[in-house]
Amino acid sequence: MTFAATTYQWYLAVHILAAVIWVGGALTVQLLAIRAARPNAALQIGSLASEIEWVGTRVFIPSSLILVVMGFLLIHEGSWDYKFFIVFALAVWIASFLVGAAFLGPQSRKLSADVERHGPDSAQARARLQRIFLVSRIELVFLLLVVLDMVLKPGS
Repeated sequence: MTFAATTYQWYLAVHILAAVIWVGGALTVQLLAIRAARPNAALQIGSLASEIEWVGTRVFIPSSLILVVMGFLLIHEGSWDYKFFIVFALAVWIASFLVGAAFLGPQSRKLSADVERHGPDSAQARARLQRIFLVSRIELVFLLLVVLDMVLKPGS
């Protein structure tokens, strides 16, 4: 028995793996944030923010870039037109990239500074954490919608 995969199948496999890493990681971060926001949480807000910033730059950004590159290769290799499901996914990817670069990254750094300056249980740190995770929860909903969009391919 031999295993042979087409170029399209390899691109698709890498595309899906990148999506799993990115979206699964975003869901995991939300669960950790919920745990950290509880009163007397064992998970420290400051260390969580620092770890999220680390994972964001070393895992989420690369996986999202791999995902979009593989997406363009899939479009080319599969001779896809830019139908609704592709345009929607690209729009969400662009929005996620911009939100991450313009809001989530800078706010995470400010949260780390708030924790150092005022402590992890300060009102300032908790308020910033709530803003960060509200925005990232909304982003997660859109990422999950893109997963459904890619599976169901409306308009194709």
